[in-house]
Amino acid sequence: MMQRFILSMLFLITAGFQSQAQIEKLKTGKEFETPEGIKLLLQKQGKGKLLYKGDKVRLHYRGALVDDREFDNSRERNQPFEFILGMKQVIEGWDIALQYFKPGDVARITIPPNLGYGDVDMPKIPSGSYLVFDIEILEAIRDFAPKPYSTKGLNKQTSTSGLEYWIVQEGSGDKPTRGKTVEVHYTGFLENGDIFDSSVLKGTPISFRLSSGMVIPGWDEGIALLKPGGSAVLSIPYNLAYGESGRPPMIPPKARLIFNVELVNVK
Repeated sequence: MMQRFILSMLFLITAGFQSQAQIEKLKTGKEFETPEGIKLLLQKQGKGKLLYKGDKVRLHYRGALVDDREFDNSRERNQPFEFILGMKQVIEGWDIALQYFKPGDVARITIPPNLGYGDVDMPKIPSGSYLVFDIEILEAIRDFAPKPYSTKGLNKQTSTSGLEYWIVQEGSGDKPTRGKTVEVHYTGFLENGDIFDSSVLKGTPISFRLSSGMVIPGWDEGIALLKPGGSAVLSIPYNLAYGESGRPPMIPPKARLIFNVELVNVK
């Protein structure tokens, strides 16, 4: 399932995100075009703070082509859509556009092809299509994305391989050995603090056989240091992660990766 990489990544997005001080304040009924070419029309104003990267957003939407041919509608399913803003769980145009809005806003968003599905043919969406979304933002849970565990006051340890780690919670029982199946919750950060993947956000720990080549070497070594219920911060040098080339665009070349890890279970 993981073969030398840790699950399918929630691709990191940094381009297009601005500080909230840089965000243009939208006026009801007046169309605004972002620097990326996304057109925004605020139809009804909500209340509160602007959405920001890491917020969990819950909204209703209708998606259509510019000729009003509908391709999706959350209201018809009676099921609002939820996602974490800025974690590239949605098309890039959404991640950029939603930072201009706040809970309660009702708006229309027109997204150019390069920030939608580009030249890829999708069901009901021809290649090169502009996408028009009518949205109503129902709720935002602030700062929902996990934060790195604090290592303040903890003993930093370094293995002979160069793996750096801090034990946050000791746990109890026997440490897992080679061939054991482990269940682990994790969040992966770049050194600048950006999240590139997280089982916590997905709501399900991952499962793999220890020391069987299913994960990066730093994980095989680091998880073996924990007891069930234990947690740690792993700082993994590139030679124990994705090497000199990295795994673009998610993981840069020679990237040191920081992980919150919790050993949930051993079988």
